[in-house]
Amino acid sequence: MVDVPKVTQLLKQAVDPKRVTDRDFDIVAYSRDLSPARQKMATHIVMPESREEVRGILRVASDNNVPVYIRGGGTSHWDAYLPQEPGILLDMSLMNQILEINDRDLTATIQPNCTWAKLDQELRKKGLTYLCSEAGGPAMTIGGSVMKAGGGPHSTAKFGFHGNQDIITLEMVLPNGDIVETGSAAWPSAGKFKRQCVGPDLAGLFIGAEGILGICTEITLRIRPATDVKERMVAVMKTLDDVIELGHFVNRCVGDEYLQGFYLWVDPNSPETFLVMMDVFGYEREIVDYRKTRILEKIKELGGTLGDRAPADDYYGRILTGLTDIFTAGVWHFFGSGSLRIDDIKFLYRVWREELIEKRGYKKAGFGGQVLPRDWLAFMVTNYREPAEWEEIIRISDEINEIVLNGPVAPYGIGGRDGLRPFLEKRDTGYYRLLKTIKKAVDPKDILQRGIFVRKEDLI
Repeated sequence: MVDVPKVTQLLKQAVDPKRVTDRDFDIVAYSRDLSPARQKMATHIVMPESREEVRGILRVASDNNVPVYIRGGGTSHWDAYLPQEPGILLDMSLMNQILEINDRDLTATIQPNCTWAKLDQELRKKGLTYLCSEAGGPAMTIGGSVMKAGGGPHSTAKFGFHGNQDIITLEMVLPNGDIVETGSAAWPSAGKFKRQCVGPDLAGLFIGAEGILGICTEITLRIRPATDVKERMVAVMKTLDDVIELGHFVNRCVGDEYLQGFYLWVDPNSPETFLVMMDVFGYEREIVDYRKTRILEKIKELGGTLGDRAPADDYYGRILTGLTDIFTAGVWHFFGSGSLRIDDIKFLYRVWREELIEKRGYKKAGFGGQVLPRDWLAFMVTNYREPAEWEEIIRISDEINEIVLNGPVAPYGIGGRDGLRPFLEKRDTGYYRLLKTIKKAVDPKDILQRGIFVRKEDLI
């Protein structure tokens, strides 16, 4: 049990007392995320402003065996930061500054809760951009995107998930208070310009780990020149096989892909209509026109039908400028999702259609996917409004996830007991055993994100 009054006093010594609360009235606002996960209450909410304060909070937590959970923008879709047991919730909102924009090296250094919108606004003043690829749009925090290895419909066809190409260095505070710099920043006299340094790629250890190994306090990432050359297209393909061939085509020249965005959508009320929205990438009009011509030729060869480009303009435009109506239909819930080979999307589509729509009669979830460099991020997604829908959604999600994760799908996003952790822990893989070994070594008291990704019982 957490000695709440004692921990409150200790936390108020580590940070400004005004940024510490143990009142239920405050805590309840942090008890849900954007998933059907059950409400989970912390014992304390703390808002650090610096890495030194993060270190102080972790010392309090370690000395008193209190778990610490990390909240960025609060937009997790899979129970990725909610307290799995009573503990301290770090609200990272105040660590949101842009520390440096280096227009010569094409890097930007930011604190983790800087949003994509804030960064892009400053970059645009210098003729630069970061091609945001988050489905949640510019309001999402960069730290949250990176720590979950996020992705979305914009730019992922060319650049992949966050962390595939764009992360250069990370600053991480470990559970014992040590500060670790990755990449070239690990060599103090070198600077922040290169992902690889001496030894292994430590950034890759933290990206996608959802905070179980350390708390991110600084990120340096690759930025790019802005381009005003835009071409978007919409096509309806006759079959999923045609979509697959188009996906291979636009993605075959790895590193020089024809598109930066390739988004497939299938409505549950029209499961044989395959809508594809595309965003052509290029810095020069001649290059963009050439790529557009080649793609149009391929669509015609495959028997696809071109549509009005307005939906693609609207969709990709709002991904970058703001999705103000993102929750009009209700809160999103993703399930049956993951990465898979381009040809294997047929497996996931078949599960969606046969198991979800035909067998279970659930027609509220659409099917979608984004082409990445040589693979897909594919998913099923539904919306919910009322608490009464949660049990049904969780039950159906678990059933579909069990089928999907026994197929050729690499899971995307783990989270706690209401996420994919139960599916991960029961597969006794070398990967999971190594992850538990690393977790024990870095965090022997299991302070950080206890119960997220790794079950407490598995660390004993």
